[in-house]
Amino acid sequence: MKNSSTRTMTAKRIAVAVAAVCATMSAPCFAAGTDVKALMDLLLKKGVITQQEYDQNIQAAVENEAFKEKRLASDVNKLNNIAIKNADTGSVMKNGLGVQSADGRTTMQLTGRLHMDTRSYTSDATGDPYQNLLDIRRARLGVRGQIDKDWKYEIVGTYGGNGTTEGLGETATILDVAYGDYAANPAMQFRFGKFKMPFSLEQLGTSNAIDFMERGLANQREGEFVPAKETGVMVFGSPRPGVTYGLALSKGRANTNTTTEGPDAIGRITANAAEIMGQKGMVAHFGLGYTMGTVSGFNPVSGTTEARGSSAFFTSNAATGVRSGATRTRQGAEFAFAYGPAKLQSEYIRVSYDDTGPVASATGIERGLTTTYVQAVYNLTGEDHNYSNSAGTFGWIKPKQAFSAEKGGLGAWQVGIRYSKLHAGEFVPATSTTAISTNGANAWTYGLTWFVNDNARMMLNYVDTTFNSNIGVGNLSRPNERALMARAQYFF
Repeated sequence: MKNSSTRTMTAKRIAVAVAAVCATMSAPCFAAGTDVKALMDLLLKKGVITQQEYDQNIQAAVENEAFKEKRLASDVNKLNNIAIKNADTGSVMKNGLGVQSADGRTTMQLTGRLHMDTRSYTSDATGDPYQNLLDIRRARLGVRGQIDKDWKYEIVGTYGGNGTTEGLGETATILDVAYGDYAANPAMQFRFGKFKMPFSLEQLGTSNAIDFMERGLANQREGEFVPAKETGVMVFGSPRPGVTYGLALSKGRANTNTTTEGPDAIGRITANAAEIMGQKGMVAHFGLGYTMGTVSGFNPVSGTTEARGSSAFFTSNAATGVRSGATRTRQGAEFAFAYGPAKLQSEYIRVSYDDTGPVASATGIERGLTTTYVQAVYNLTGEDHNYSNSAGTFGWIKPKQAFSAEKGGLGAWQVGIRYSKLHAGEFVPATSTTAISTNGANAWTYGLTWFVNDNARMMLNYVDTTFNSNIGVGNLSRPNERALMARAQYFF
Protein backbone atom coordinates (compact mmCIF):
# COMPACT_ATOMS: atom_id res chain seq x y z
CA MET A 1 0.00 0.00 0.00
CA LYS A 2 2.83 2.29 0.92
CA ASN A 3 4.70 1.55 -2.29
CA SER A 4 1.56 2.20 -4.29
CA SER A 5 1.06 5.58 -2.63
CA THR A 6 4.68 6.51 -3.19
CA ARG A 7 4.48 5.59 -6.84
CA THR A 8 1.30 7.63 -7.24
CA MET A 9 2.88 10.66 -5.58
CA THR A 10 5.96 10.35 -7.77
CA ALA A 11 3.86 10.06 -10.92
CA LYS A 12 1.90 13.19 -9.97
CA ARG A 13 5.12 15.10 -9.32
CA ILE A 14 6.56 14.03 -12.66
CA ALA A 15 3.35 14.90 -14.51
CA VAL A 16 3.13 18.31 -12.89
CA ALA A 17 6.80 18.93 -13.54
CA VAL A 18 6.41 17.96 -17.19
CA ALA A 19 3.34 20.18 -17.49
CA ALA A 20 5.22 23.05 -15.92
CA VAL A 21 8.16 22.61 -18.26
CA CYS A 22 5.85 22.40 -21.29
CA ALA A 23 4.05 25.52 -20.13
CA THR A 24 7.38 27.24 -19.73
CA MET A 25 8.55 26.26 -23.22
CA SER A 26 5.30 27.22 -24.92
CA ALA A 27 4.45 30.37 -22.97
CA PRO A 28 5.29 33.83 -24.31
CA CYS A 29 8.56 35.34 -23.16
CA PHE A 30 6.85 37.80 -20.86
CA ALA A 31 5.15 34.91 -18.98
CA ALA A 32 8.39 33.17 -18.00
CA GLY A 33 9.06 35.52 -15.11
CA THR A 34 5.45 35.77 -13.89
CA ASP A 35 2.97 32.97 -14.63
CA VAL A 36 5.52 30.14 -14.72
CA LYS A 37 7.26 31.29 -11.51
CA ALA A 38 3.89 31.61 -9.75
CA LEU A 39 3.01 28.06 -10.80
CA MET A 40 6.34 26.73 -9.58
CA ASP A 41 5.95 28.55 -6.27
CA LEU A 42 2.53 26.95 -5.77
CA LEU A 43 3.79 23.46 -6.59
CA LEU A 44 6.71 23.86 -4.24
CA LYS A 45 4.50 25.15 -1.41
CA LYS A 46 2.10 22.20 -1.79
CA GLY A 47 5.00 19.77 -1.76
CA VAL A 48 4.28 18.49 -5.21
CA ILE A 49 7.83 19.23 -6.36
CA THR A 50 11.10 19.43 -4.49
CA GLN A 51 13.32 22.48 -4.12
CA GLN A 52 15.72 20.94 -6.61
CA GLU A 53 12.97 20.45 -9.19
CA TYR A 54 11.82 23.99 -8.52
CA ASP A 55 15.30 25.43 -9.11
CA GLN A 56 15.78 23.40 -12.27
CA ASN A 57 12.48 24.53 -13.81
CA ILE A 58 13.00 28.20 -12.94
CA GLN A 59 16.49 28.08 -14.44
CA ALA A 60 15.12 26.46 -17.63
CA ALA A 61 12.49 29.18 -17.93
CA VAL A 62 15.05 31.94 -17.49
CA GLU A 63 17.37 30.40 -20.07
CA ASN A 64 14.50 29.93 -22.52
CA GLU A 65 13.44 33.57 -22.16
CA ALA A 66 17.00 34.78 -22.69
CA PHE A 67 17.32 32.63 -25.83
CA LYS A 68 14.09 33.96 -27.30
CA GLU A 69 15.05 37.55 -26.60
CA LYS A 70 18.49 37.02 -28.16
CA ARG A 71 17.01 35.41 -31.28
CA LEU A 72 14.38 38.15 -31.63
CA ALA A 73 17.03 40.85 -31.30
CA SER A 74 19.17 39.10 -33.89
CA ASP A 75 16.31 38.82 -36.38
CA VAL A 76 15.31 42.47 -35.93
CA ASN A 77 18.92 43.52 -36.41
CA LYS A 78 19.21 41.53 -39.63
CA LEU A 79 15.99 43.02 -41.05
CA ASN A 80 17.08 46.52 -40.10
CA ASN A 81 20.42 46.03 -41.84
CA ILE A 82 18.65 44.84 -44.99
CA ALA A 83 16.33 47.87 -44.92
CA ILE A 84 19.26 50.26 -44.49
CA LYS A 85 21.22 48.57 -47.26
CA ASN A 86 18.30 48.82 -49.73
CA ALA A 87 16.88 52.17 -48.64
CA ASP A 88 17.89 53.85 -51.93
CA THR A 89 17.18 50.89 -54.17
CA GLY A 90 14.34 51.22 -56.68
CA SER A 91 12.25 48.52 -58.27
CA VAL A 92 11.12 47.53 -61.75
CA MET A 93 7.59 48.74 -62.53
CA LYS A 94 4.85 46.20 -63.18
CA ASN A 95 4.97 46.62 -66.94
CA GLY A 96 8.70 45.95 -66.95
CA LEU A 97 9.46 49.13 -68.92
CA GLY A 98 10.35 51.53 -66.12
CA VAL A 99 11.78 51.95 -62.66
CA GLN A 100 10.62 53.61 -59.48
CA SER A 101 12.20 54.62 -56.21
CA ALA A 102 11.70 52.55 -53.07
CA ASP A 103 9.03 54.95 -51.79
CA GLY A 104 7.28 55.12 -55.19
CA ARG A 105 7.42 58.93 -55.34
CA THR A 106 9.92 59.08 -58.23
CA THR A 107 9.39 57.10 -61.44
CA MET A 108 10.68 56.88 -65.00
CA GLN A 109 8.80 54.92 -67.66
CA LEU A 110 9.88 54.20 -71.22
CA THR A 111 7.25 54.91 -73.89
CA GLY A 112 7.11 54.33 -77.62
CA ARG A 113 4.86 53.85 -80.62
CA LEU A 114 5.20 52.48 -84.14
CA HIS A 115 2.49 52.99 -86.79
CA MET A 116 3.07 51.33 -90.15
CA ASP A 117 0.62 52.22 -92.94
CA THR A 118 -0.18 51.13 -96.44
CA ARG A 119 -2.33 53.34 -98.72
CA SER A 120 -3.76 52.51 -102.11
CA TYR A 121 -5.46 55.27 -104.18
CA THR A 122 -7.98 55.52 -107.00
CA SER A 123 -9.80 58.50 -108.54
CA ASP A 124 -11.86 59.59 -111.52
CA ALA A 125 -8.91 61.43 -113.06
CA THR A 126 -7.86 60.61 -116.65
CA GLY A 127 -4.42 59.69 -115.37
CA ASP A 128 -3.29 58.39 -111.99
CA PRO A 129 -2.03 61.33 -109.89
CA TYR A 130 -1.36 59.23 -106.80
CA GLN A 131 1.44 57.04 -105.60
CA ASN A 132 0.53 54.04 -103.49
CA LEU A 133 2.59 53.99 -100.32
CA LEU A 134 3.98 51.69 -97.66
CA ASP A 135 4.86 54.16 -94.93
CA ILE A 136 6.17 54.41 -91.38
CA ARG A 137 3.53 56.92 -90.33
CA ARG A 138 4.88 57.41 -86.81
CA ALA A 139 7.94 56.20 -84.92
CA ARG A 140 8.44 57.73 -81.49
CA LEU A 141 10.39 56.92 -78.35
CA GLY A 142 10.45 58.76 -75.04
CA VAL A 143 10.20 58.74 -71.26
CA ARG A 144 7.66 60.01 -68.77
CA GLY A 145 7.28 59.90 -65.02
CA GLN A 146 7.37 61.95 -61.87
CA ILE A 147 9.87 63.40 -59.40
CA ASP A 148 8.94 63.45 -55.73
CA LYS A 149 5.33 62.68 -56.72
CA ASP A 150 4.21 66.26 -57.45
CA TRP A 151 6.48 67.01 -60.43
CA LYS A 152 5.53 65.20 -63.65
CA TYR A 153 7.38 65.16 -66.96
CA GLU A 154 7.33 63.71 -70.48
CA ILE A 155 9.94 63.87 -73.26
CA VAL A 156 9.28 62.19 -76.62
CA GLY A 157 11.28 62.22 -79.85
CA THR A 158 9.93 61.61 -83.36
CA TYR A 159 12.16 59.57 -85.64
CA GLY A 160 11.31 60.42 -89.24
CA GLY A 161 12.42 58.87 -92.52
CA ASN A 162 13.70 60.41 -95.73
CA GLY A 163 10.32 61.44 -97.14
CA THR A 164 9.81 65.03 -98.20
CA THR A 165 6.08 65.31 -98.95
CA GLU A 166 2.91 65.68 -96.94
CA GLY A 167 1.76 62.29 -98.22
CA LEU A 168 4.46 60.49 -96.29
CA GLY A 169 4.69 59.99 -92.56
CA GLU A 170 6.79 61.97 -90.11
CA THR A 171 9.80 63.04 -92.13
CA ALA A 172 12.19 64.60 -89.62
CA THR A 173 13.86 63.60 -86.39
CA ILE A 174 12.59 66.23 -83.98
CA LEU A 175 11.42 66.75 -80.43
CA ASP A 176 7.76 65.78 -80.42
CA VAL A 177 6.84 66.89 -76.88
CA ALA A 178 8.90 67.94 -73.88
CA TYR A 179 7.16 69.39 -70.83
CA GLY A 180 7.08 69.48 -67.06
CA ASP A 181 4.07 69.72 -64.73
CA TYR A 182 3.60 70.83 -61.18
CA ALA A 183 0.67 68.63 -60.23
CA ALA A 184 0.28 68.80 -56.45
CA ASN A 185 -3.32 69.95 -56.76
CA PRO A 186 -5.51 68.22 -59.42
CA ALA A 187 -7.77 71.28 -59.51
CA MET A 188 -4.93 73.60 -60.56
CA GLN A 189 -1.85 72.25 -62.30
CA PHE A 190 0.87 74.07 -64.22
CA ARG A 191 2.71 72.99 -67.39
CA PHE A 192 5.57 74.48 -69.39
CA GLY A 193 7.41 73.30 -72.48
CA LYS A 194 6.20 71.87 -75.79
CA PHE A 195 2.84 70.14 -75.52
CA LYS A 196 -0.62 69.85 -77.05
CA MET A 197 -2.58 73.03 -76.64
CA PRO A 198 -6.04 72.82 -74.95
CA PHE A 199 -8.29 72.82 -78.03
CA SER A 200 -10.33 70.16 -79.91
CA LEU A 201 -11.47 66.82 -78.52
CA GLU A 202 -10.13 64.97 -81.56
CA GLN A 203 -6.73 66.69 -81.50
CA LEU A 204 -6.18 66.09 -77.79
CA GLY A 205 -6.83 62.37 -78.17
CA THR A 206 -3.61 60.38 -78.60
CA SER A 207 -2.90 59.01 -82.07
CA ASN A 208 -2.64 55.60 -80.42
CA ALA A 209 -6.36 55.63 -79.61
CA ILE A 210 -8.19 57.84 -82.14
CA ASP A 211 -11.16 56.09 -83.76
CA PHE A 212 -9.83 56.24 -87.34
CA MET A 213 -6.36 56.10 -88.86
CA GLU A 214 -6.36 59.86 -89.44
CA ARG A 215 -8.16 62.78 -87.83
CA GLY A 216 -10.75 64.87 -89.71
CA LEU A 217 -10.03 67.52 -92.36
CA ALA A 218 -9.49 70.34 -89.84
CA ASN A 219 -6.79 68.43 -88.00
CA GLN A 220 -4.82 67.49 -91.10
CA ARG A 221 -3.12 70.90 -91.00
CA GLU A 222 -1.94 70.88 -87.40
CA GLY A 223 -1.27 74.34 -86.04
CA GLU A 224 -3.08 76.26 -88.76
CA PHE A 225 -6.78 75.56 -88.34
CA VAL A 226 -6.40 73.79 -84.99
CA PRO A 227 -3.55 74.43 -82.52
CA ALA A 228 -1.49 71.32 -81.86
CA LYS A 229 1.93 70.78 -80.21
CA GLU A 230 3.37 74.20 -79.51
CA THR A 231 5.72 75.79 -76.99
CA GLY A 232 4.16 77.71 -74.12
CA VAL A 233 2.78 77.65 -70.60
CA MET A 234 -0.56 76.42 -69.31
CA VAL A 235 -2.69 76.23 -66.20
CA PHE A 236 -5.19 73.38 -66.21
CA GLY A 237 -7.08 71.03 -63.97
CA SER A 238 -10.28 69.33 -62.91
CA PRO A 239 -12.03 71.21 -60.09
CA ARG A 240 -14.46 68.30 -59.75
CA PRO A 241 -14.90 64.93 -61.51
CA GLY A 242 -16.35 65.51 -64.95
CA VAL A 243 -15.30 69.16 -65.29
CA THR A 244 -12.00 70.26 -66.88
CA TYR A 245 -10.38 73.48 -68.04
CA GLY A 246 -7.16 74.60 -69.70
CA LEU A 247 -5.74 78.08 -70.33
CA ALA A 248 -2.51 78.40 -72.33
CA LEU A 249 -0.24 81.01 -73.85
CA SER A 250 1.48 79.61 -76.95
CA LYS A 251 4.41 81.04 -78.86
CA GLY A 252 2.75 79.80 -82.03
CA ARG A 253 3.41 76.99 -84.45
CA ALA A 254 6.81 78.23 -85.65
CA ASN A 255 8.09 79.17 -82.16
CA THR A 256 9.88 82.20 -83.65
CA ASN A 257 9.02 85.80 -84.50
CA THR A 258 9.98 85.48 -88.16
CA THR A 259 7.37 83.16 -89.67
CA THR A 260 3.78 82.08 -89.58
CA GLU A 261 2.23 83.49 -86.42
CA GLY A 262 2.70 85.27 -83.13
CA PRO A 263 1.59 84.34 -79.61
CA ASP A 264 -1.84 82.79 -79.15
CA ALA A 265 -4.09 82.76 -76.10
CA ILE A 266 -5.84 79.37 -76.05
CA GLY A 267 -8.55 78.02 -73.79
CA ARG A 268 -10.86 75.01 -73.43
CA ILE A 269 -13.53 73.98 -70.93
CA THR A 270 -15.44 70.68 -70.84
CA ALA A 271 -18.12 68.97 -68.80
CA ASN A 272 -19.38 65.40 -68.63
CA ALA A 273 -23.02 65.91 -67.71
CA ALA A 274 -23.49 62.20 -66.98
CA GLU A 275 -20.72 62.19 -64.36
CA ILE A 276 -22.00 65.39 -62.77
CA MET A 277 -25.49 63.86 -62.45
CA GLY A 278 -24.11 60.58 -61.10
CA GLN A 279 -24.98 58.50 -64.18
CA LYS A 280 -22.21 55.89 -64.22
CA GLY A 281 -21.52 53.89 -67.36
CA MET A 282 -22.49 56.83 -69.59
CA VAL A 283 -20.66 59.83 -71.08
CA ALA A 284 -22.38 63.08 -72.13
CA HIS A 285 -19.44 65.33 -73.06
CA PHE A 286 -19.73 69.01 -73.96
CA GLY A 287 -16.82 71.35 -74.62
CA LEU A 288 -15.92 74.81 -75.91
CA GLY A 289 -12.57 76.08 -77.19
CA TYR A 290 -11.27 79.51 -78.21
CA THR A 291 -7.99 81.00 -79.44
CA MET A 292 -6.90 84.52 -80.34
CA GLY A 293 -3.59 85.79 -81.70
CA THR A 294 -1.86 87.59 -84.56
CA VAL A 295 -0.43 86.04 -87.70
CA SER A 296 2.22 87.12 -90.17
CA GLY A 297 1.24 87.56 -93.78
CA PHE A 298 0.51 84.23 -95.48
CA ASN A 299 -2.05 82.52 -97.63
CA PRO A 300 -4.18 79.95 -95.78
CA VAL A 301 -3.37 76.53 -97.20
CA SER A 302 -5.29 73.37 -96.45
CA GLY A 303 -3.40 70.37 -95.24
CA THR A 304 -3.93 66.96 -96.69
CA THR A 305 -7.04 64.93 -97.19
CA GLU A 306 -7.84 62.29 -94.59
CA ALA A 307 -6.12 59.78 -96.87
CA ARG A 308 -3.06 62.08 -97.00
CA GLY A 309 -3.02 62.05 -100.77
CA SER A 310 -3.79 65.63 -101.89
CA SER A 311 -1.52 67.91 -99.91
CA ALA A 312 -3.02 71.30 -100.78
CA PHE A 313 -6.51 71.04 -102.22
CA PHE A 314 -7.36 74.55 -100.97
CA THR A 315 -5.26 77.73 -101.10
CA SER A 316 -6.15 81.41 -101.18
CA ASN A 317 -4.72 83.72 -103.82
CA ALA A 318 -3.12 87.14 -103.48
CA ALA A 319 -6.51 88.83 -103.44
CA THR A 320 -7.64 86.91 -100.38
CA GLY A 321 -4.39 86.23 -98.52
CA VAL A 322 -4.07 87.08 -94.84
CA ARG A 323 -2.05 90.25 -94.30
CA SER A 324 0.71 90.61 -91.75
CA GLY A 325 -0.55 91.52 -88.30
CA ALA A 326 -4.04 90.16 -88.88
CA THR A 327 -5.88 88.77 -85.87
CA ARG A 328 -6.86 85.11 -86.11
CA THR A 329 -9.56 83.66 -83.89
CA ARG A 330 -10.54 80.00 -83.67
CA GLN A 331 -13.74 78.82 -82.05
CA GLY A 332 -14.63 75.21 -81.37
CA ALA A 333 -17.61 73.30 -80.01
CA GLU A 334 -17.44 69.61 -78.99
CA PHE A 335 -20.03 66.96 -78.30
CA ALA A 336 -19.78 63.26 -77.50
CA PHE A 337 -22.22 60.71 -76.14
CA ALA A 338 -21.19 57.20 -75.17
CA TYR A 339 -23.25 54.43 -73.65
CA GLY A 340 -21.92 50.92 -73.40
CA PRO A 341 -20.23 49.95 -76.69
CA ALA A 342 -21.73 52.83 -78.73
CA LYS A 343 -20.29 56.33 -79.15
CA LEU A 344 -21.37 59.41 -81.14
CA GLN A 345 -18.93 62.32 -81.49
CA SER A 346 -18.91 65.67 -83.32
CA GLU A 347 -17.04 68.98 -83.52
CA TYR A 348 -17.55 72.33 -85.21
CA ILE A 349 -14.62 74.73 -85.74
CA ARG A 350 -14.64 78.25 -87.17
CA VAL A 351 -11.37 80.02 -88.15
CA SER A 352 -11.58 83.78 -88.83
CA TYR A 353 -9.02 86.35 -90.07
CA ASP A 354 -9.89 90.01 -89.59
CA ASP A 355 -7.57 91.48 -92.25
CA THR A 356 -7.43 89.74 -95.63
CA GLY A 357 -6.90 91.11 -99.12
CA PRO A 358 -4.11 92.65 -101.26
CA VAL A 359 -1.17 94.15 -99.38
CA ALA A 360 -1.66 97.48 -101.21
CA SER A 361 -5.25 97.74 -100.06
CA ALA A 362 -5.93 100.29 -97.35
CA THR A 363 -8.48 98.14 -95.60
CA GLY A 364 -8.85 94.41 -95.29
CA ILE A 365 -11.86 92.16 -95.28
CA GLU A 366 -12.78 89.63 -92.62
CA ARG A 367 -12.90 86.12 -94.01
CA GLY A 368 -13.08 82.70 -92.48
CA LEU A 369 -13.58 79.00 -93.02
CA THR A 370 -15.44 76.27 -91.15
CA THR A 371 -14.83 72.58 -90.57
CA THR A 372 -16.99 69.95 -88.96
CA TYR A 373 -17.27 66.21 -88.54
CA VAL A 374 -19.78 63.72 -87.18
CA GLN A 375 -18.78 60.15 -86.40
CA ALA A 376 -20.24 57.02 -84.83
CA VAL A 377 -18.36 53.95 -83.61
CA TYR A 378 -19.54 50.68 -82.08
CA ASN A 379 -17.57 48.01 -80.23
CA LEU A 380 -18.85 44.71 -81.61
CA THR A 381 -17.35 42.75 -78.70
CA GLY A 382 -19.14 44.88 -76.09
CA GLU A 383 -16.34 46.96 -74.56
CA ASP A 384 -17.18 50.35 -73.02
CA HIS A 385 -15.48 53.53 -74.21
CA ASN A 386 -12.64 54.78 -72.03
CA TYR A 387 -13.30 58.40 -71.01
CA SER A 388 -11.12 60.47 -68.67
CA ASN A 389 -13.16 62.76 -66.42
CA SER A 390 -9.97 64.56 -65.37
CA ALA A 391 -8.82 65.33 -68.94
CA GLY A 392 -12.05 65.48 -70.96
CA THR A 393 -10.77 63.04 -73.60
CA PHE A 394 -11.33 59.47 -74.79
CA GLY A 395 -8.62 56.82 -74.64
CA TRP A 396 -7.72 53.23 -75.44
CA ILE A 397 -10.34 50.49 -75.73
CA LYS A 398 -9.26 47.70 -73.39
CA PRO A 399 -10.26 44.27 -74.81
CA LYS A 400 -12.31 42.06 -72.52
CA GLN A 401 -10.19 39.20 -73.80
CA ALA A 402 -6.83 39.70 -75.47
CA PHE A 403 -6.33 37.78 -78.69
CA SER A 404 -4.84 34.36 -78.03
CA ALA A 405 -4.73 31.41 -80.41
CA GLU A 406 -4.05 29.15 -77.42
CA LYS A 407 -6.82 30.43 -75.11
CA GLY A 408 -9.32 31.41 -77.78
CA GLY A 409 -9.46 35.16 -77.04
CA LEU A 410 -10.73 37.33 -79.91
CA GLY A 411 -9.50 40.76 -78.82
CA ALA A 412 -11.86 43.72 -79.29
CA TRP A 413 -13.51 44.62 -82.62
CA GLN A 414 -14.89 48.03 -83.57
CA VAL A 415 -16.68 49.49 -86.61
CA GLY A 416 -17.10 53.18 -87.39
CA ILE A 417 -18.25 55.78 -89.89
CA ARG A 418 -17.37 59.50 -90.14
CA TYR A 419 -18.50 62.42 -92.26
CA SER A 420 -16.04 65.34 -92.42
CA LYS A 421 -16.31 68.69 -94.20
CA LEU A 422 -14.11 71.72 -94.87
CA HIS A 423 -15.83 74.82 -96.31
CA ALA A 424 -13.78 77.87 -97.35
CA GLY A 425 -16.20 79.59 -99.70
CA GLU A 426 -15.29 83.01 -98.28
CA PHE A 427 -11.85 82.63 -99.86
CA VAL A 428 -11.40 82.65 -103.64
CA PRO A 429 -9.69 79.50 -104.93
CA ALA A 430 -6.25 80.18 -106.40
CA THR A 431 -5.84 79.45 -110.11
CA SER A 432 -2.78 79.30 -112.36
CA THR A 433 -1.48 77.44 -115.38
CA THR A 434 0.08 74.77 -113.20
CA ALA A 435 -2.46 74.02 -110.50
CA ILE A 436 -6.10 74.35 -109.61
CA SER A 437 -7.37 74.20 -106.03
CA THR A 438 -10.85 74.19 -104.62
CA ASN A 439 -12.60 75.93 -101.75
CA GLY A 440 -13.81 72.84 -99.90
CA ALA A 441 -14.16 69.10 -99.61
CA ASN A 442 -16.40 66.43 -98.12
CA ALA A 443 -15.12 63.05 -96.93
CA TRP A 444 -16.71 59.78 -95.84
CA THR A 445 -14.54 57.40 -93.84
CA TYR A 446 -15.47 53.79 -93.01
CA GLY A 447 -13.40 51.92 -90.47
CA LEU A 448 -12.80 48.46 -89.02
CA THR A 449 -10.46 48.19 -86.03
CA TRP A 450 -9.11 45.12 -84.23
CA PHE A 451 -7.69 45.73 -80.75
CA VAL A 452 -5.37 42.73 -80.46
CA ASN A 453 -4.39 43.31 -76.83
CA ASP A 454 -3.51 46.21 -74.53
CA ASN A 455 -0.60 47.28 -76.76
CA ALA A 456 -1.48 46.52 -80.37
CA ARG A 457 -4.24 47.08 -82.90
CA MET A 458 -4.86 46.65 -86.63
CA MET A 459 -6.94 49.14 -88.66
CA LEU A 460 -8.61 49.12 -92.06
CA ASN A 461 -10.10 52.38 -93.42
CA TYR A 462 -11.75 53.35 -96.69
CA VAL A 463 -11.89 57.11 -97.40
CA ASP A 464 -13.97 58.69 -100.16
CA THR A 465 -13.28 62.43 -100.62
CA THR A 466 -15.20 64.69 -103.01
CA PHE A 467 -13.88 68.19 -103.80
CA ASN A 468 -16.14 71.18 -104.42
CA SER A 469 -14.48 71.57 -107.81
CA ASN A 470 -11.75 69.75 -109.69
CA ILE A 471 -8.21 70.04 -108.40
CA GLY A 472 -5.10 69.56 -110.50
CA VAL A 473 -4.63 70.37 -114.19
CA GLY A 474 -4.76 68.60 -117.50
CA ASN A 475 -5.28 64.88 -117.41
CA LEU A 476 -4.59 64.95 -113.66
CA SER A 477 -7.61 67.12 -112.95
CA ARG A 478 -9.84 65.21 -110.57
CA PRO A 479 -13.07 65.73 -108.61
CA ASN A 480 -12.37 63.16 -105.93
CA GLU A 481 -9.91 60.94 -104.14
CA ARG A 482 -10.53 57.40 -102.90
CA ALA A 483 -8.18 55.37 -100.75
CA LEU A 484 -8.00 52.01 -99.02
CA MET A 485 -5.69 52.23 -96.03
CA ALA A 486 -4.42 49.77 -93.43
CA ARG A 487 -2.30 50.17 -90.30
CA ALA A 488 -0.36 47.87 -88.00
CA GLN A 489 0.20 49.64 -84.69
CA TYR A 490 2.19 48.83 -81.55
CA PHE A 491 2.83 51.03 -78.52
CA PHE A 492 4.00 50.79 -74.93
